[in-house]
Amino acid sequence: MKVTLQPSGAVLDVDAGEAILDAARRLGYTCPQSCRNGNCHVCAALLVEGRVRQNGVELDHGELYTCIAEPLQDCVLHWDGVLLPGELPVRSLGCQVVDCIEVGGDVWRVLLRAPAGKPPRYHAGQYLLIERQDGEKSAFSLASAPQQGRDLELHILGREASALNLLQQLREQGTARVQLPFGDAHLAELPDGPLVLIAAGTGMAQMHSLIEECRSRGFQHPVHLYWGARRPEDFYQLPHWDEWQALPNLFLHQVVSDQCGWQGRCGLLHEAVREDFADLRALHVYASGSPSMVYATLDALVDSGMNAHQMRADVFAYAPRSVSYTHLTLPTICSG
Repeated sequence: MKVTLQPSGAVLDVDAGEAILDAARRLGYTCPQSCRNGNCHVCAALLVEGRVRQNGVELDHGELYTCIAEPLQDCVLHWDGVLLPGELPVRSLGCQVVDCIEVGGDVWRVLLRAPAGKPPRYHAGQYLLIERQDGEKSAFSLASAPQQGRDLELHILGREASALNLLQQLREQGTARVQLPFGDAHLAELPDGPLVLIAAGTGMAQMHSLIEECRSRGFQHPVHLYWGARRPEDFYQLPHWDEWQALPNLFLHQVVSDQCGWQGRCGLLHEAVREDFADLRALHVYASGSPSMVYATLDALVDSGMNAHQMRADVFAYAPRSVSYTHLTLPTICSG
């Protein structure tokens, strides 16, 4: 039987005579639970459609306890708090601003520290929301990796008034209220094959997190970083760049689009990738930048033989292709 969960939309394949909670756990879901015998009611859910058997009684509506309820047909439950495999719960934290320093290219490296005893949980490549003085929230990729514990790192491009105001707020208040984690373009599991990381501007923050995760977990496959900017002076300092250059399986490419004649590569990011790979089919690709940049890269690589499912980017979720980007106020996680 199939049990559909609201509001997550997850669908569980439940065997005959199997309790709903047991099926969810077998399939890798994290669920509210405690006693496992129907006494504590922690696992309670609301039966919206279908029939279940619970303690020998058939139910077709109302509250049930997933640890002892067995579906008799396809069902729909409202069961909040269930996390998909690999999904982490969103938490709100009040963080200390440890540092806020300019690192070139009008970019500021912001270091936050979560409270003692409350280490943030996130996957490399995810992002957070930071609360502004007006109550609105702005999204920024986490440049840190989970092994850094309480310390969170952000790269903020300080050119627009909204970003400059936020930087001033962080420096003056010395604290920041954040929510995390968000985003599906992460490395909860390392791929079995080469990685290609494509970043425009401060999209590098997400790739910084992915590279540090690969480094800490001993990833053996090749990792190719393509970091793009309009001008050479738009690149900014990264704390581990010199260490990265010594890694035998990490290949660093800086690509400038608007000013040729410098010592590095010139052109568009997807052009550089296509120059380096005659066959794209084995690659696991992550991209971070503006929607126009990400979709142009996707189209160019698909035209060269890549399957679209090989690329992961947060843009696909927050700015789907059917939406016109001209009039959108986009999250800063993909500023370039």
